[in-house]
Amino acid sequence: MASGVDADDRGSAQANAHANATANANADADSADSAANAAAAEDSSGSGGARSQTASEAFLDEITQSVSASIYEGRYENGRRYHTYREGAYPLPEDEREQDRLDLIQHWFGLVLKGELQRAPLDWTHDEPSDAPRRVLDVGTGTGLWALDFADLHPDAQVIGTDLSVIQPEWTAPNCHFIIDDAESDWIFTDKESFDYVHVRYLYPGIGDWERLWQQSFEHLRPGGWAESQEISAWFYSDEPGFEHSNIQYWQQTMDDATARIGKRFNRAHEQKDHMIKAGFVNVVQEIIEVPMGTWDKQNLEIGKCALLNAFEGLAPTSLAIFSRVLDWDMPQIETLLAAVRNEFLYSRWKTHAKFYFTYGQKPADA
Repeated sequence: MASGVDADDRGSAQANAHANATANANADADSADSAANAAAAEDSSGSGGARSQTASEAFLDEITQSVSASIYEGRYENGRRYHTYREGAYPLPEDEREQDRLDLIQHWFGLVLKGELQRAPLDWTHDEPSDAPRRVLDVGTGTGLWALDFADLHPDAQVIGTDLSVIQPEWTAPNCHFIIDDAESDWIFTDKESFDYVHVRYLYPGIGDWERLWQQSFEHLRPGGWAESQEISAWFYSDEPGFEHSNIQYWQQTMDDATARIGKRFNRAHEQKDHMIKAGFVNVVQEIIEVPMGTWDKQNLEIGKCALLNAFEGLAPTSLAIFSRVLDWDMPQIETLLAAVRNEFLYSRWKTHAKFYFTYGQKPADA
């Protein structure tokens, strides 16, 4: 049973995810201003000749060139590669295997959202023509698939993805750019109120101060703009008797205690609505969608398979750094527990499920 899930479904999910990215990369090569810090800067193009580099493009080039080679090399621990920029800020690896899992997660989100990219009510189709294109920020962009998909769907928008890791594709859509930035530090964008939409997806392993993240989102949004959180509960649920004594329950309680100890508790998706309201957002909505883990729910079989595959692929990268650094477990201890947890997920004894939290809010027009 395990081999069928690992081979067929993982391959299908990855094919879909990478197909989306490839399609986005082949978008029309119409010129678009790659705005980052100087979105409102004037073009330095002269009349009659080839277009010169704009101030915002020069800014992005400067940022890229200033990155040291060590950031691209990463740091190895327990056989996995981790980021070196703001080392330790994000406890999961960034190697190729983890990148494949992140692409799988994008596919999983797509299934849950039925192909939509966001739940916030963005209605830009009836806007009056403007010289200032819509600007979108994808915080913690990961492999960049969401940003590329959004840029492809909205060719008139400028999409910027930020991340600690340099794991985004070198090829990209002309209206999509990636830069290195730490979501928990002061954001690199000095111009406030410059974005129309701020998107955050699957960032729970890397954020300790969610209130500050939403405060910065609020500050960088234009009045009337939207921010959205798309997070998975870092907790599994079951209505079956005896689940409280399961290996899954022991693992997740141990993980919750350890991440709380270092100030980055994983299980906080349910708190996002309160954090956004506190930051000043209005019209805040939180939608919760329960998804099965595994094949026990025949009506949501594809979603359940993706969930199971993510659990199999994600248990090790999620656990290694936390259990070894924080709890001082050795590898045999970690591997023994993870094997028991995988076994329980695989055979669906507990009929576990997880929860997706989609939370979005608007900056007041008069803010």
